[in-house]
Amino acid sequence: MIEQKYKLPSEIILHLSLCGLIVYLLTSTMPTMMPVYKWSLVVLVFVLLLLDVLFVLYRKWQLLKVTKVALLYLCSFVLILLLIYYFTKFVALTDTYGIENVLRAYEPSAKFIFFLICLAQPIILPIPEAVTIGAGSAVFGPFSAAILGFIGTMSGIIAMFFIARYGGQKLISKLVKEKHLDKYKAYVEKNETTILILLFIIPILPDEIICVGAGIGAVAFRKFFIIASIAKLLTSTLLAYSVHLAQLLPLTGPQLVFGCTVILAFLYVMSLLFKRYKKNGKHQKAN
Repeated sequence: MIEQKYKLPSEIILHLSLCGLIVYLLTSTMPTMMPVYKWSLVVLVFVLLLLDVLFVLYRKWQLLKVTKVALLYLCSFVLILLLIYYFTKFVALTDTYGIENVLRAYEPSAKFIFFLICLAQPIILPIPEAVTIGAGSAVFGPFSAAILGFIGTMSGIIAMFFIARYGGQKLISKLVKEKHLDKYKAYVEKNETTILILLFIIPILPDEIICVGAGIGAVAFRKFFIIASIAKLLTSTLLAYSVHLAQLLPLTGPQLVFGCTVILAFLYVMSLLFKRYKKNGKHQKAN
């Protein structure tokens, strides 16, 4: 009883904070939400708050856990609604006006918005890196766009890697037999460096797919981080300066980026062939 009384103030503060947060999000952050849905959720919050008062008055301390769980679920639901609302709003804005115009319209916080866009790209945002970095370069200049794009994209890549590693592993282990999963991990371990470098440099797959594959597989985070950092620093810089380089060369921005990626891929393949040739030569000399 002493322990319960000691925890009661902090429990009440938590409940009041959750109620206040939910009501604020519903009434202030989603103006286009239909009033019937908005006020129904607000009423639900006050019903839970009223139950809290009754549980405290009648000393039903254990029942406070029930309302706490209900408030946490309700808060999560509202946050998901908020995310969907602003995500769809952003996509609609970019489709109508373009990322460059959106950044110029919100100039005081444009760099922060650009950082969030780059962070969201490897997680949920279906917009090519060439589009976002190019827009940032036009608004902030190539250097700032390259640095912000690199930091934002790497933050999103790291987040997506760990989401896949700790969430995907559990899901995959339920869907795939353990022996098949072990074979897949063994294959990835032998070829992971080559696969990751080629996928990050040559834009065959979206970054989120690469992060999920690496997170679910047996790729070590240190190796993944180094490869992703080098590749993204390269692509962010090339994309940020592509407009300026394209003005000096008779090429469009996408043609320049594609040409650079082809050259890099060719150099990488040639280095692999040279290493294999050198290894075979040493093996023949040893025999």
